[in-house]
Amino acid sequence: MARLFFHTGIFWFIFKVSWLACAQEVLLKGEGRVLENDPFKTKPVYELEAYRLAVNNAIEKTFGSSVSSNYERLVDTEVQGHSVVSHTDLRNNYTNTFPNGEWIRTIHKECQEIKDNNGNYWMSCEVRGYASKIETAKVRFMAKTLDGIDIKRDESIDFINGEMGYLYFKSALPGFVVIFYDDMKNVQRCVPYNNMAELELEIQANKEYLFFSRQHADYLLDKALVNEIEFFTEQPLEYNQFYVLFSPEPFSAYFLNAPEELQGGYRSFKSMEKDSFHRWLQNNRIRNKKLEVQVIGVTIKKN
Repeated sequence: MARLFFHTGIFWFIFKVSWLACAQEVLLKGEGRVLENDPFKTKPVYELEAYRLAVNNAIEKTFGSSVSSNYERLVDTEVQGHSVVSHTDLRNNYTNTFPNGEWIRTIHKECQEIKDNNGNYWMSCEVRGYASKIETAKVRFMAKTLDGIDIKRDESIDFINGEMGYLYFKSALPGFVVIFYDDMKNVQRCVPYNNMAELELEIQANKEYLFFSRQHADYLLDKALVNEIEFFTEQPLEYNQFYVLFSPEPFSAYFLNAPEELQGGYRSFKSMEKDSFHRWLQNNRIRNKKLEVQVIGVTIKKN
């Protein structure tokens, strides 16, 4: 599992204000399944996860999703570990999680445990219910991950153990940015940086930002606040993802867990549980029609 840690400033990737008035309710149906691969999870937990996937699947099939991702660029990448066991599940992990609809009520739910040809057990769920469409903004900013500081030549979504990373951002509009990092268990906030009190970073229009580089942190009065990052994993191959959020107006408040103190002088980023993050973000998407969300999937290979 990849996570974010830092030591002396170097971070490691170990890794509706408007509800839709009189919105039309539409009868939908969907399905979802979850691999039962965690011995610490109970069947009711898997049933809840499968139910949520089924609900999101039903909404996404009808209303789509405005969350932008680089999923198509990753379909040829073999991913191991976590609950991501196929490209379908990988796509569901960050596309179906944020569909353009709000679930109103469930009228039928049927969940059952099934066994596949390889002996794996899955919790499968089918649902029918009513939902209404929400209108959210399409991504218009530019964001990309880099393995160097040359914005034109160093774009990369594939990293190796020990390699440093950066994130480029530019928007035609002024507003606010928050960047999270998802290791498939916890979601860590990496911009604003750990020692910044703000909930979001205010940015200027048409200005280029290179995050995680102190050398290029002209957007801060104190460049020492910047946390430089380095990718690291103990797995042969690991998939994680960045969430880049932009809004012309400030975000709603959120709670973060305090950083963890670790051996060797390392310290984690502030974080929140994955389910809490998804609920907070989807609530923002419903209430803030101008919110833009881009997911950037990255792979980390061990040397």
